[in-house]
Amino acid sequence: MNKYILIMSLLLVVFISTTLFSQNEEWLNTINTLAVNEVIEDDSLYAIYSNWNSYPSPDSTGLFVTYYNQINDTLAAPYVLYIPPGYDPNTKTPILMYLHGGVSTKDFYSIEEGFPQDSPFIHFAEENNWLMLFPFGNIDTSWWDLAGVRNIQTQVRTLKTYYNIDDDRIFMTGFSDGGSGSFYMALSTPDDFASFYPLNGFLSVGSRVTNTPSYLPNLRNRRVNVINTDLDRLYPTRRMRLLMDLALQAGADLLYKEYYGIGHFFDYADKEVPIMTESMKVQPRNIFQPSIYWETWTPDYGKCDWIEILEIDSTMNKADWHEEYQIQIPDDRISLGFYPDDDFDHDGILVYNLVDGETTAQQMGLQQHDLIIKMDGIPIHSLDDMDSLKAFMQRGDSVSLTVKRYDDEITLYGQFPDTTYNDAIVYSEPSGAVQANYFGNEFILDTSRVKKLALYLHPDMVNFDNPVKVIINDEVVFDEVIEIDREFMTDNFLRNRDRTALWAKRLEFEI
Repeated sequence: MNKYILIMSLLLVVFISTTLFSQNEEWLNTINTLAVNEVIEDDSLYAIYSNWNSYPSPDSTGLFVTYYNQINDTLAAPYVLYIPPGYDPNTKTPILMYLHGGVSTKDFYSIEEGFPQDSPFIHFAEENNWLMLFPFGNIDTSWWDLAGVRNIQTQVRTLKTYYNIDDDRIFMTGFSDGGSGSFYMALSTPDDFASFYPLNGFLSVGSRVTNTPSYLPNLRNRRVNVINTDLDRLYPTRRMRLLMDLALQAGADLLYKEYYGIGHFFDYADKEVPIMTESMKVQPRNIFQPSIYWETWTPDYGKCDWIEILEIDSTMNKADWHEEYQIQIPDDRISLGFYPDDDFDHDGILVYNLVDGETTAQQMGLQQHDLIIKMDGIPIHSLDDMDSLKAFMQRGDSVSLTVKRYDDEITLYGQFPDTTYNDAIVYSEPSGAVQANYFGNEFILDTSRVKKLALYLHPDMVNFDNPVKVIINDEVVFDEVIEIDREFMTDNFLRNRDRTALWAKRLEFEI
């Protein structure tokens, strides 16, 4: 990219950010003005919000636009939006979010690297006039950290201010870490999404990396379509199948699919993208589902559609139906245990850092800034060369690395550990769970170790003219006619920008 084009691109980003800020302020002022207008009755205000259709026309379509989400004073996360040629601001438009892999890097990937432009989903978006969203993540905003989860939510909800996004047709997919991140969002915060499509990911990565629990029964609330490959060096089908079977035992709404003869690559894209996208077209979100199971260890991940766990009390008795799903997963991956320097573009592999713990790299004395030039005496030019050699190795095999360290060339010797077995899910914190059902205006809730919870109500869900009855653990705790809570409804709309999930009343209960 020449210097002039780079400067113009940066100016465009600044202009876009300034324009978004201005439009957001205008939108907030408009909503707040409507909310305090006493001439507008509550029912009419609800109708205005739920039928909101005032969106600006973009200056251009058929292009990629870069935005930034300001995480804190020093960190701004980029995200790229593809606007299809036929985008119409007067028409509700589905959006597909794609999470990239390799999310644990120190820096965000360069916007110019082109993975949004090269996405196999772009042709589908062009033909069907779908928006596509490409968040960028790094070690501070990984897909399974709270900061990363909030980053994704903010991006979706911010874009809803400026683009006519169909609230019930927001889909998530991703490859490798992006697939694992798709699992994590389905397990912890599915509200904004209709369904999830993890590709060559692993369900328990988020749990194991953060050392916090995930709960397989939570996958009952959204459809999850999963694909893995048998030769994947990270997440092969022989390991993934064990977790998928466990998830089905927990009641997950799950479709699991395998491809053979493929490694950790999206080589099945040409065949699978049309199947995936056709599936998306017929799987809109249903936030008014009559039954919800939700489990959490923290209020940060306490909400699923119309139920929210606000407080957990681990001293309370655990219900018989509140189960812990666990399985031992064999770890037979051939991994040395170091992070390569992604910016190094010469022959060999430069060691950026070592993985914590008892790894083969630690055992053999590999050091930061070592330049790996041979493996078992065979020259190494890149990570692909190393991966090709590792494909013929097994746990328990000896291995040697020849490295350049300062001015010396030395050979290090080690051995891959024997196959180990680890818990698939980390249950490091006590959880609370709720089984919630409603029929007509009656809600029946069974709780386990939940101290406080909330119900979110919607005029399309219950009849506000009739009493709402709430039964918690066989006790009637509420039986009254409710009204639209104007202030809550407005605050809810301002926060999530969701015309469908326009909750008009919130009931809170302490158990």
